[in-house]
Amino acid sequence: MTVETTMAAEAGQEADHSMPLQLTCPNCGATDLVMEQGARFCEACGYGVDEPVTGEEEPSEFQGPKPCVSCGGTEIDAEGYCTDCGDLQPRRRDRMEVDLGVVAGISDRGLRHPRNEDSMALRPALGLDGRNLVVAVVCDGVSTSERPDEASAAAVAAAAKLLLTAIAAGTPEPVAERVPEPEPAHVDPVETAVMELQSEIETEPDDAAEAAGAPVVIGPADLSLISRHAVADADRAVSDLARDADHGNPPACTYVSAIVGEEVTVAWLGDSRAYWLDERGTSRALTQDDAAEGSHAIEAWLGADSGAPEPHLARFTPDGPGVVLVCSDGLWNYVEKAADLAALALPAALTDPFGAAARLVRKALDSGGHDNITAVLVPYPVQAPAEGAAGQTGASQQP
Repeated sequence: MTVETTMAAEAGQEADHSMPLQLTCPNCGATDLVMEQGARFCEACGYGVDEPVTGEEEPSEFQGPKPCVSCGGTEIDAEGYCTDCGDLQPRRRDRMEVDLGVVAGISDRGLRHPRNEDSMALRPALGLDGRNLVVAVVCDGVSTSERPDEASAAAVAAAAKLLLTAIAAGTPEPVAERVPEPEPAHVDPVETAVMELQSEIETEPDDAAEAAGAPVVIGPADLSLISRHAVADADRAVSDLARDADHGNPPACTYVSAIVGEEVTVAWLGDSRAYWLDERGTSRALTQDDAAEGSHAIEAWLGADSGAPEPHLARFTPDGPGVVLVCSDGLWNYVEKAADLAALALPAALTDPFGAAARLVRKALDSGGHDNITAVLVPYPVQAPAEGAAGQTGASQQP
């Protein structure tokens, strides 16, 4: 059931978006990134940094050796063992790590599963209005389906690509007519959030702006619209994996995405979650599971047998600094309450989202690690280009 909602903040404090954007090329580590309308690329190596990053990419020739996950040593032999402590290093998909400064994520196989069936995709995106957004998508493969790891990987790639393409184009028009707009519906409140029914999403560009030749800028309603279409694309990508040999269990996965700008726009199906975390006591879940309370038997998913479900959509305007957490159930199984997640992640997540993500994943591992664990953190407010500096970004921490 599709829900378009607005979560009103308790206070009217306006977030500061004047900080210079700080990004590092995930391919070579350079900071001289060039931003053009609808595109961003690294001047040093030519890497197209508007592509979603998943952590599954081949190691770049520009990057140094990845440190040992146990001792931090940098000498890893040809068979994958650390020469300092002797521990075997995880395969690339067993431990996927992405640190882009303004957003970071870690996906870990955990201690009990033979493979990592979670996937993530993340990337900052430059809108036509000069403001920056961050896109984060997390999918969790349904273990009882065939090839759940392929399902989650296909879903995050398709969804993130559509979101980034639509944001860069400045309009949802490339996808606006794919799916008919449903009637709005009611949803129960999520934790302490105040949720109000939103009017129907407007898909038509402003006539006056279009006549004047001005670019059509994506607004909050458009972000909800493209979020819906991203879910539809993800569902098609997972459905395309189905084979006759699947014996009634085609590839399937859950889904949650967040677009973080001045507002937070969330879409979800299943029991992967998004949270708002802050230090003011207003941390909350932004999603509501498609499952009976206390049950992991999900009632909505992506895949050939999903019945083309409509995603839930919500919008939230934070009242001050905080962080958006997008995660799989491998994390919230152990730390479910938003206040407890905030206590673990903050204040570090505001300036070091990668370190905070590592802390959250470590907590789940230390608590048993029975499932795959994925945590993506987006600090709020999102940094934006400084006035008059739209051509290049500043320095950032190395990935």
